[in-house]
Amino acid sequence: MDTTDRYLIARLGALCFLFSTIEYMIPKPLPFLRIGLANLPVMLAITLLPLRSFSLLVLIKVLGQALLGGTLFSWLFLFSLAGTLSSAAFMYSLKKLLRSRVSYIGLSVGGAFVSNASQLVLAKYLVFGESARLVAPPFLFMGVITGTILGMFANHFAAKSRWFTAVRDGTLTIGSLPELPAGTSSGKDLIRIPAALVLILILMFSPSLVVTAGITLLSVVLLIVSTIRFRFVPPLLAVTGIVLFNLLVPFGRVLAEPFSLPITEGALLLGIKKALVLEGMLFLSRWGLHGIRHVPGLRSRTMADLFAFLEVLTDGRKKLDRKYLVESMDALMFERV
Repeated sequence: MDTTDRYLIARLGALCFLFSTIEYMIPKPLPFLRIGLANLPVMLAITLLPLRSFSLLVLIKVLGQALLGGTLFSWLFLFSLAGTLSSAAFMYSLKKLLRSRVSYIGLSVGGAFVSNASQLVLAKYLVFGESARLVAPPFLFMGVITGTILGMFANHFAAKSRWFTAVRDGTLTIGSLPELPAGTSSGKDLIRIPAALVLILILMFSPSLVVTAGITLLSVVLLIVSTIRFRFVPPLLAVTGIVLFNLLVPFGRVLAEPFSLPITEGALLLGIKKALVLEGMLFLSRWGLHGIRHVPGLRSRTMADLFAFLEVLTDGRKKLDRKYLVESMDALMFERV
């Protein structure tokens, strides 16, 4: 893999992870229904990457969504895998066939339709049976709507982004990507990653809210003890946002009805658990991957670059300006790690 491909996979893969995180926060009426935010980097990659590198990015997207959503070892992962692979293959083939005659809107709508259709086929045989046809019309219609919106933004970004234009035209000077800081590994560094993975697995699959809260609290303690830079306000805001979003889909016993809006026990507990799992995974990932900087053989790998840039995106979220979204995204994409 050449330097340009490694650079692009790190940048676009980190965007997939970030958008997957945002999408995970949004409640869904069906567990496999997705808006498709993480498809944006994939659509842009069709123009920028050869097939082999494009396929690696798609795989990174699927695994990232599964890890962030806690579905890697569940039947939901099959839906994500089928939808992502089918839509990516369709969009890549369509772009190579029609080239400039198809816009990102066409790619996005077509990809969304193929993705939703493949998931409906799986739903018929694994979940709903023949009643899947009742879900099909609104599911496919939502795919057209979200696909159109995402495609419009991709068209706008491709037309206005200085970063995208420079990469596409080959005028962006990448040079040698900087290595992560060198250092000597210790037993603590080597055990940190598997320890974080074990805790993440417990966090994802434990049915107990008490266990989830305990591991999330432990992850905060690990960050503090390891003197890893950490701010309390952004996670608190994220937790609040996730809980509020989930309250919009009420179920279970009604606890209160302020302003005639029901706050239900089921939605509240689900929102709290989702928020704790998401934040705990992010904290543990940050703690575990901090050791990657000191493990020989990992400093120059693509995934090390990806997670390093993901940290840049996470820290730079406040720099995003809704009024000048493309320009502010460009500023982050030009950042060095």
